[in-house]
Amino acid sequence: MDDRLRQGVDLFNDGRFFESHEILEGFYQDTDEAHKPFLEGLIQLAVAFRIFNECGEIKGPVRMIYQALIRMENYQPAFLHIRVKELSQAMEAWAKAAEAAGAAPASQPIPKIRLQRFSFLS
Repeated sequence: MDDRLRQGVDLFNDGRFFESHEILEGFYQDTDEAHKPFLEGLIQLAVAFRIFNECGEIKGPVRMIYQALIRMENYQPAFLHIRVKELSQAMEAWAKAAEAAGAAPASQPIPKIRLQRFSFLS
């Protein structure tokens, strides 16, 4: 796994969404075209939660989450060592709960990006 991707994921999981976005954007610039839609999805998630945390807005971030999920749907169940299916399900659940509540869902923290522990592929 590329160090920038790992660092971007770690920053996201620490709630440092602006920094995560910046690191992931740098990785995006240098990556293969086949990876770009997936990385665009991750970047959109970071931006969505940055807007949510800094502005308290729900509608825009929820819309961005759904757009990110569309970008990442062809990369399931896992891609670049990220558990994409699990991430997508958690993000969709968070977005639906936020929409229903009109605010941050009290019962659901912001989902984390989980990595695969091992792979059978070389």
